[in-house]
Amino acid sequence: MKLIIGSRGSKLALAQTYYIKNLLEKIDEDIEVEIKIVKTRGDVDQKAPISQLGLGVFTKELDIKMLNYEIDIAVHSLKDVPTVWNEDLTIAATPERESYHDVLVYSKDVNIEDSIIVGTSSIRRRAFLSLKYPGMRIAPLRGNIDTRLKKLRDGKYQGIVVAEAGLRRLKIDLDALNLSYRILDIPPAPAQGVIGVAARKEDKEIIKLLKKINDSKTYLESTAERWALKTYGEGCQAPFGALARYCIEGEELHLTCSVVDLEKGRIVSEDGKIRCDIEDVKGAKRLAKYIGSRLKEKIES
Repeated sequence: MKLIIGSRGSKLALAQTYYIKNLLEKIDEDIEVEIKIVKTRGDVDQKAPISQLGLGVFTKELDIKMLNYEIDIAVHSLKDVPTVWNEDLTIAATPERESYHDVLVYSKDVNIEDSIIVGTSSIRRRAFLSLKYPGMRIAPLRGNIDTRLKKLRDGKYQGIVVAEAGLRRLKIDLDALNLSYRILDIPPAPAQGVIGVAARKEDKEIIKLLKKINDSKTYLESTAERWALKTYGEGCQAPFGALARYCIEGEELHLTCSVVDLEKGRIVSEDGKIRCDIEDVKGAKRLAKYIGSRLKEKIES
């Protein structure tokens, strides 16, 4: 079987795509994999805030290529995939999750207990940081990890916020760059640290193949987080964080969601749990719908 995988051209996107390529080649030595780079709107427009570019800014062009049969599957950072998506496409696999944490990367000669300028353009990160770390001065910053690290080292910022998963997947040696990092106490984006492999729903043979690289725990947890956001109803640009954890021994899924109420300057949270089998995606969705609805009620009350 020959598979054409669509990927963005950034170092992180390609690292994730080659990871999927290697997984597929390990399960079937007869698979021939070709990687096709696709530029998305988010890659072309590096200056405009993500919130102004709309949903699917890093995925839409890949989706179109898939629907036009120019690629067979697409590799995404699952947090970038809109919760309301094309009905002809599906997330067929989510390999084991990397770290879900956001981290502050900073120069070793900076005292982060002082008021420092921190770069991030994420609405979620900006909103939670402003309440959790009021001493930080948040400044807009877009670009891939290399671009952001360069601006940090050039002194344009004293700290930047990135996903720990990205640092790990790119094997970035912060010590060699005279940089340190600290895990931040803010809720992650739904499905942060998760790679989502998308396929056309009609391609049953490809989906069957992709299921062999799927991690059921990751799939269950990321489904719960994304369905909570979908229920809340603000799309992936909301100051919304979610984390689901599945306990295999107790067969219990726990979900915590938080959102920043920008008008009242507060963080509102809701959590709950459900007993379910690791393959019980419907159970995860039920829990997520309940948590998302309760959170929305709290914000509106």
